[in-house]
Amino acid sequence: MSRCTTILRSATLVFVATGLLAPGPGGAGGLDAQDRPTVSFQEDLPRTLVFIAEEGEGQVAARDFTEFLREAGFPVIDPALAETAAQRELVEEAIAGDEGAATELGRDFGAQLLIIGRADWGAQPDPVEQAAMTATSEVSVRALRLDQGEAVATASADARTLEATEQAARTQAIREASQEILERTGFVGQLMNDWASREWDDSSYWRPDPGSVPAKVEEATARGAPGLAILRADVQPSEQGTTRGLGVVERGDRSRDDVFNPVRLEGVVSGSVERVQVDGGDANLEPLDPAEAERLGLPAGDEAQRFWRELNLPISQDTVEVVAEGPTGETSQTVVAPRVNERWAVVIGVSDYASDDIPDLEYATNDADAIYEFLTSPAGGSFAPENVLLLKDEEATGDAMREALFSFLQQPAWDDLVLIYFAGHGAPDPNRPDNLYLLPYDADLDSMASTGFPMWDVKTSLRRQIESEQVIVIADACHSAGAQDGQGWGVGDQNPIAGSFSELFTPSRRLTLTAADTNEFSFEDDRWDGHGVFTHYLLRGLRGEADLNGDGIVTFTEVFDFVSERVSEATGGSQNPQRAGLGDIPMAVVEDGEAAGIRR
Repeated sequence: MSRCTTILRSATLVFVATGLLAPGPGGAGGLDAQDRPTVSFQEDLPRTLVFIAEEGEGQVAARDFTEFLREAGFPVIDPALAETAAQRELVEEAIAGDEGAATELGRDFGAQLLIIGRADWGAQPDPVEQAAMTATSEVSVRALRLDQGEAVATASADARTLEATEQAARTQAIREASQEILERTGFVGQLMNDWASREWDDSSYWRPDPGSVPAKVEEATARGAPGLAILRADVQPSEQGTTRGLGVVERGDRSRDDVFNPVRLEGVVSGSVERVQVDGGDANLEPLDPAEAERLGLPAGDEAQRFWRELNLPISQDTVEVVAEGPTGETSQTVVAPRVNERWAVVIGVSDYASDDIPDLEYATNDADAIYEFLTSPAGGSFAPENVLLLKDEEATGDAMREALFSFLQQPAWDDLVLIYFAGHGAPDPNRPDNLYLLPYDADLDSMASTGFPMWDVKTSLRRQIESEQVIVIADACHSAGAQDGQGWGVGDQNPIAGSFSELFTPSRRLTLTAADTNEFSFEDDRWDGHGVFTHYLLRGLRGEADLNGDGIVTFTEVFDFVSERVSEATGGSQNPQRAGLGDIPMAVVEDGEAAGIRR
């Protein structure tokens, strides 16, 4: 059975915006009901985040704006995940008018449009109706387009109401001011006109991944120093058999100075460089091929070199310092952690979908269970159970998946390892085929924008929420899931989900492994021990069969080579796993490879 199908539903999204004319002074009013133009939009709508500060618990303005936008078809992001102190500080700075803070805040949540503002109010007993309360309010908002970091619409409105209680009067006054902005000013029309008239600029929006070549080079060159970035820092097993796996799957024992692991460290430098030192010793320098420099994301015409050094790293030492020195003495420094500190994982498997329109899978939850069991075993690195979040079936809602990637995975440090595994359906929005989603348990094909888990959010989490430099993403899913008018599974000719995973990272020590190519599907069947064919061979590889060089360590590259060969053979060439990313990461220890008959 394939983990995908083609959705044959179609619909046209029409958004009706009023008040497209420029507002009068102050941004509000200026249009009578009979003068308001009505314009239908059939454009893709921006992912929108709303933050409106309001004294009290009601959050009336924010809820009204959010409800209006959702009804209009906007994908609206829940701001409740602003949990860190840094994000709360950004909210305050953004509301106070700091455009840079507002842009940073919106990008942290993967928003394309940020609506931010304030709702002020006051209430007092009515001088005429003494038993009633009069409330006044002023709501002011601005909309920022986050690829450019600039305001594209502003508006304000005020209102006065008379109600029996202070709370009722306040609520009604804020609501009337909010509705004035949304329905009787040019605010929504202005932002939509801008969205329709200018193409979205991904290159201005996404910052490079932590540890990537563009990120590290940018940091260094901003100081006038040589650009410096690490490509790989591999720890191999010690030749002393009793230490196999130390420093590869387990962090070093700081009390041991008599045991060493060989390390090969590679990187690139750009600009004028006199020398590069790795752990106090001179590294080898050699020219970097222009095509390789382009692949790594280095600007065209940049002077660039590759460096490398092999050294013996004591078990008691977990980090290595790298220093690049320019001809006039300016330096760039970075610290590399060949050994992993802690390991974290989010493991998701969805077989049973709430919607009758989405065919259930047989083995996705089995896959997730088996991956969890392996990761928490000694061979898989002994991930601490509290560091692994396992979501299956009804636990794997859209909200839970977002909480996992946007909150749970904020905890790992830069020298930790993060692994994300997903088994389930993937799909394009039937109304917007360019928008791709992983399907959580509660996905609704008729409301994919609000119930699916967008690939955009996966990318946002990896780029802006996860600090760790070493990240592995493994996906056993393919491009679509849904109903074909009761006819069962259909087969399309493209799998954009697989291609989308390959585009998650900038060149860095971050890696993806997907179950199939962009024109293929991911299969499951009882022939593969109750697993999808991809995860079946993934597990066999991690348990030792992928240790192709017989050194007792299974690396990401070895896993890919093993899985891609076996899956292709098992499916007659119809399914071919794909990898993307730079470098290599040890993933498992083979305790007794020779005894298992798998040493090459």
